[in-house]
Amino acid sequence: MQASLNRRSMIPTVVAVALLGFGGLVTLFRSVTVIQTGEIGIVDLYGQVSDQPLTPGIHLKNPMARLTTFSTQIREVKETLETPTKDGLMLTVDVSVLYRIDPSKAKQLYQTIGTNYEDVILVPQIRSVIRAATATYQFNTIYTSDREKLAQQLRDNLNKTLSDRGIIIEEAPLRSVKLPDSISQSVQERLKAEQDSQRMKFVLDKERQEAERKRIEAQGNSDAQKILAQGLTDQTLRFKQIEAMQELAKSQNSKVIVMNGNQNAPVMLQP
Repeated sequence: MQASLNRRSMIPTVVAVALLGFGGLVTLFRSVTVIQTGEIGIVDLYGQVSDQPLTPGIHLKNPMARLTTFSTQIREVKETLETPTKDGLMLTVDVSVLYRIDPSKAKQLYQTIGTNYEDVILVPQIRSVIRAATATYQFNTIYTSDREKLAQQLRDNLNKTLSDRGIIIEEAPLRSVKLPDSISQSVQERLKAEQDSQRMKFVLDKERQEAERKRIEAQGNSDAQKILAQGLTDQTLRFKQIEAMQELAKSQNSKVIVMNGNQNAPVMLQP
């Protein structure tokens, strides 16, 4: 009887211990957090934000604190919008913006903007910077020579605005630039005509250079042939002179050959 009463009196104690153990396990579970590779964690305890973000790995934190993670990997935002050019045409620009979060400024980003930073600040700034930049270019240069220059300008201007807030722009390439259909065909034809004109100018310059090269080469050959012909003429005359003297020496008729001291023909005297 007494043993039964003792067992009954221990039930509340066992339950209390079990509850405490369960609570301890829950507390321990809530205290342990894992930050994945490519992430950082911001710990917020009732408005008190940790100065240093949690890096990838296992960490212990206050079980009452809230953990917010930010990706530090490069992410992409795509944006398509109509924007004016310097000459008043409306272009449809399709741009990709590659960005990442600066871990050293993650606390500031969390406190001032929050996790919805793409919609709050990034996309609006992309639109604003694109419109301001394209307004300084002629449409035909955006189509051709200044496309890379414009992309560089977009990246630099976005970084000036966003880097202090913890967002770093890596690249801002233009994926496509389109004119309104009503004028696209005529513009394409004009650009093609300009390209053809440049190509023809290059061909003509090359042909003129080749013609000049051939002229110089022909002049050189002509001069060389003249010099060679002059030299061969003198030698030939001398050779003929020697042959004539040999023939005279073989003749049975007595003759006197008088050399005049130069390379001209000798004077022949009959005895």
